[in-house]
Amino acid sequence: MVLGGVLSAAGVPLFIPAGDFAGAALAQGLMGVGISLFSGADSALLYDALRQHGQEGRYRAVESRRHGFGLYAVALSSLIGAGLYAIDPVLPVLGMVGGYLVAAACALALDEPERQRQPTSWRRPALRALPSANRVVIAAILTGAVLFAGTSVAMWAQQPYYSALHIGTEWFGLLMALGFISGGLAGHFGHFLDRWFGAAASLSAIWLVLVVAFAVAGLWPGHGGVALLLCGSAAWGVGWPVLQTIVNQHVGAARRATLLSVAAAVKLAFMPLSAVVGWLANGQGIAFAVLGLAGILLTLGGPVLLWLRREMGGDPMPRMSITARDG
Repeated sequence: MVLGGVLSAAGVPLFIPAGDFAGAALAQGLMGVGISLFSGADSALLYDALRQHGQEGRYRAVESRRHGFGLYAVALSSLIGAGLYAIDPVLPVLGMVGGYLVAAACALALDEPERQRQPTSWRRPALRALPSANRVVIAAILTGAVLFAGTSVAMWAQQPYYSALHIGTEWFGLLMALGFISGGLAGHFGHFLDRWFGAAASLSAIWLVLVVAFAVAGLWPGHGGVALLLCGSAAWGVGWPVLQTIVNQHVGAARRATLLSVAAAVKLAFMPLSAVVGWLANGQGIAFAVLGLAGILLTLGGPVLLWLRREMGGDPMPRMSITARDG
């Protein structure tokens, strides 16, 4: 996590002198490596710390609050970044550098919790861990890849959607902030949803809401569609901790961080999905692209969710029926 903050801070300033694709790719590559070092490590550290004190049952609620506060911070930074950009486009970049360095400093102040350690190979650790994971974890990872790649694409589709409606750029920061606030609130209180209905049922409800919201926003573009696209942020806020909880409670400490990183396969799924949606937007307009996103989620999300529900044994009410394993 410390190294992740340092590498991310090193990559951000490279955007300033970048004058071509190669320069931008170098900056983005360093940031990608830095962010990947955070990915999974933060949630695994939280779970192991709670487990060390016999409080792993609190993980879902604590992770939801952590996730919610993170989205509140993004909402605030959207407002601040919009104001700084109006003054000088370089200022938001410098603010990001400062934020990553603060994150690295905070990571230095953390204590590593006790956890089961096993020797691992530096070669293909994620691929070596996957075969040992049970089918519930694999189904959950694929479900998250589909659902949350869709929410990520929806987030990037917001600004061209605003532009198509002739909304002024001065409103972009505020609208993005509203989306992240909704995501933070959803994450903050989302643990009640799967406590009442179960994890698989909660993810199924999120999938259905996203399909309907994006379909309506694409068929009838307008200011109501702006609000519907914000459902993507709310879905991310409430759904991502559900996925992390499933992974945490089905793997042991030795593989937890690795499999949580694999669970972030949403970033890999985002690449082809964003390319398809971008191609649709270039050819037919952003409204048609959003409608296409709804169709893709409908087609891919249904089968993986059915598989997850089957592997979780129906996920009976009133709470998530998943047991901790040390293997």
